[in-house]
Amino acid sequence: MLQRIQTLFLVIALIASGLMFFFPVAQYYDELSGNYKLFITGLKCMDPEPRVETTLLFAVPLVILTVASIILSLITVFLYKNRRLQLQLVAINLLATVVNVILIFLFYTGKIETLTSIKPVYRFGAFLPLIAIVFLVLANRYIRKDEELVKDANRLR
Repeated sequence: MLQRIQTLFLVIALIASGLMFFFPVAQYYDELSGNYKLFITGLKCMDPEPRVETTLLFAVPLVILTVASIILSLITVFLYKNRRLQLQLVAINLLATVVNVILIFLFYTGKIETLTSIKPVYRFGAFLPLIAIVFLVLANRYIRKDEELVKDANRLR
């Protein structure tokens, strides 16, 4: 039953998580210090000569959590017959997305701010995991409602 409302919510959360790879999370701009953009895949310097360098492993936790969120959302969409497993996977997905938000807002933006001495300006990519969290909570709510309906129907038999 792919036409359920929670499937739509899971697909929107999947799209929001997928778009995180294409939009910058934050931008750091100062005429003296440079111009940097934080993507989920790492810190990109927009200047010809970067003053701050980061390794390729710098943003690996963000990439892993985002890919895990995408995969969990995709798997959960097709587990519509097993609502209990669907609830568990949505809970794990919520945890991964919340950890992703905590890493972005508390660790990465602060770390880059200390490296560059520039205050971050949050971009659209910073709000995408928050959108995913909202839609995962809505999906969880409607999956629970379906589970209660099935329990009530079984009790009446």
